[in-house]
Amino acid sequence: MRNPRDELPSVARRISAARMLGNGATVEEVASELRLSVQTVRRYRSIFDADGLEGLRDMRLGGKAPALDAQALAWLTAAIEGSARAHGFSSDRWTNARVRELIATRFGVRHSRVHTWQILTDLGIADRLSKSAL
Repeated sequence: MRNPRDELPSVARRISAARMLGNGATVEEVASELRLSVQTVRRYRSIFDADGLEGLRDMRLGGKAPALDAQALAWLTAAIEGSARAHGFSSDRWTNARVRELIATRFGVRHSRVHTWQILTDLGIADRLSKSAL
């Protein structure tokens, strides 16, 4: 079964590199064919050897490191799966604003509404949000 992330150009290039290496191509051949640096192909090979295709799919695209680590995300998931009231809110409903407030209070990090939604979507819990706290 094909992973939808494989369609992203950066992911497709990584997967192609891993397949070429798996079929016996040298790092230099892969770098030349895919127009990548030798250093990048070596990094892809190292990730593939350690974590397989999933490791290559899950590579970050660059940019700033995430503010919330795995432990923080696990805590957030447990909190959102529970009651908002347990975290000092006046009702049990979770809203994007409440989640942002919870993250800021607990971890000292402020996220935009859109980024908060993306975090919850990635965690598989975005469906827990209500449009209104009432």
